[in-house]
Amino acid sequence: MSHSRTVISAVAAWLVVVILGSTLVWAVISRAGDGIAPTVGPGVTDSVTGPSRSPGSPTTPSSDATGGPERRSWQGAGGVVTAQCRGERISVVASADPGFVVERESRGLDEVRVSFQGQGDEGRETEVRARCVDGVPDFEVDARDD
Repeated sequence: MSHSRTVISAVAAWLVVVILGSTLVWAVISRAGDGIAPTVGPGVTDSVTGPSRSPGSPTTPSSDATGGPERRSWQGAGGVVTAQCRGERISVVASADPGFVVERESRGLDEVRVSFQGQGDEGRETEVRARCVDGVPDFEVDARDD
């Protein structure tokens, strides 16, 4: 009887350690992902870019009252691209929709190209070029179905 109690106690202790470890890892990963890319979706207001508009169109620009950086987002087939201009310098964050992979094609001080490629049967590719025009992000989009 004492042998079975020892085994049961060992299994219970192991389960507690696994549950605590899994919970800790989940919490760390969850917090690490917060704020990496803005969450933008249909009907969701993004605090950086203003209300979302129809897919494939840029949102209205935003800046603070002191003339800080200008930000805009593009949302369409494949994902979301958010660009920020400080003068003619641009920085970009891109996030792929489920079923797509995002790749940075080129990166310069004044222009960035990213592409969203559909996985599996999707066969779709969307290339987004973001650049600063008069200090405001401007997007050019090329969408293809293979």
